[in-house]
Amino acid sequence: MKVLLPIAIIIAVLLVYVLWGRDWLKKQSLAQGFFAFVEPIELLLYKKSETILFARSLSALGAVLTVLTQLGSIDITPIMPLVPDQYEGAVRMAWNMLPLLITGLGVIVEKLRNSTTKPLELVAVPEAKLTPEAVEAIAVADMAKAEAITAVKAA
Repeated sequence: MKVLLPIAIIIAVLLVYVLWGRDWLKKQSLAQGFFAFVEPIELLLYKKSETILFARSLSALGAVLTVLTQLGSIDITPIMPLVPDQYEGAVRMAWNMLPLLITGLGVIVEKLRNSTTKPLELVAVPEAKLTPEAVEAIAVADMAKAEAITAVKAA
């Protein structure tokens, strides 16, 4: 329990920074030195993508829960009298699989983020409602994105 509280505080501070603090700090002239220091770390850890940060946080949470479960720090014995006897094995198995599920979810979210490249406004339209102009605009956006990626990689 002594380990979980500092981890929870660090994660809370990081989430507040990523979700609200970063945008506010970018507007402050005094924070430019801070961003010169922090930006390489952000690029290394999560490529400045909040979705990748969330996915990697899930993976780390699953790993921490796995370690704590194996050490016996997380005990479900107090709630087991409330579970009927025929379901006790299933509840214990589900409890032991929870860290693996959370870690797997983090991996899936990161994979989806890396494979999803179009803005939501472009993909949230039914195919039947797309006009030829909209299809052409989507193709132009895809080409512009590819050109931008090439330019950034060349730099």
